Amino acid sequence: MRPGFPSEAHTIRAIQQIAGRPKDRRLVLPIGDDAAAFRTRPGCLILVSTDALVEGIHFDLRYYSGEDVGWKALAVNLSDIAAMGGTPLYVTTSIALPRKGAADFVSRFYRGLRAIAREHAVTLIGGDTCRSPQGFFLDVTIIGEVKPTHMLTRRGAKPGDLLYVTGELGGSSIGLELLSCSRKPIPRSAAIRRHLRPQPRCAAGRFLAERKLASAMIDLSDGLSTDLGRLCEQSGVGALVETFQLPLAKIPDRQRRVLPNALLHYALNGGEDYELLFAVPQHLSQQVPRQIEGLPLHRIGRITRPSGIWLLDGQRKHRLRPGGFDHFA
Repeated sequence: MRPGFPSEAHTIRAIQQIAGRPKDRRLVLPIGDDAAAFRTRPGCLILVSTDALVEGIHFDLRYYSGEDVGWKALAVNLSDIAAMGGTPLYVTTSIALPRKGAADFVSRFYRGLRAIAREHAVTLIGGDTCRSPQGFFLDVTIIGEVKPTHMLTRRGAKPGDLLYVTGELGGSSIGLELLSCSRKPIPRSAAIRRHLRPQPRCAAGRFLAERKLASAMIDLSDGLSTDLGRLCEQSGVGALVETFQLPLAKIPDRQRRVLPNALLHYALNGGEDYELLFAVPQHLSQQVPRQIEGLPLHRIGRITRPSGIWLLDGQRKHRLRPGGFDHFA
């Protein structure tokens, strides 16, 4: 073991200590063995999702703390479970560490992950650690459950369904813009918090699924213009989005003046909002509440027959091309 670099056993013990002793009776075998084991019950589907976060791609340690990275690493997975209408249960983590700063980063990362895990009653049950030749690499796998009759996918939207989103759009990418263009540390505004510590919409996802209001749903990880395209492709439909209905992020004037793009650009193409985009059959639209536990819902358009995705801006209608984040663009 090189000086300053924690041993794997030491790292695992530290993670176990931070995670604490699980109280979940369904958990048979927690952290410490080759695999975790847990009981399930009849009438439930197990949901599993995984996401990787790479330093320099998903986070920059010039303005992310280790706690922020831990929070975000789990938040993006929670958002996947929310989009399926499910309930998150367990999480595993794989983490590759460079030689420099590893011990401090590990402790702070897992404290951030633990903070959001507690908010959503999620238990850390294991994972893996290894060395990285350069930068931090994280891979988080989440396990959840959902009743078969409640599960939502991207495939159920039909022509005539109305389109809705939760919350506001564009705040996270605006927060990233503010962070990256500043030459010195700046206060954590609402937009910056949205980027560093996104809030997965788990309660809203379960609400829509349990009441069978949504016909299809996706979380907005790569931008509305891109993720709407994915939902429409899977459902075999088109869509019309009304510009004036979009819930643009509320940004103070002093911050808006330094942004190189209009708020509409960030709402359409900005990624990492982790809001929910969902379709609702027209006959059920009156049952869609204005808010779910204080989170606003906004109707932004409708599903059409397979004729592409269009943006209605006043009297003008034009194609809405995918303009969100693409790893390989």
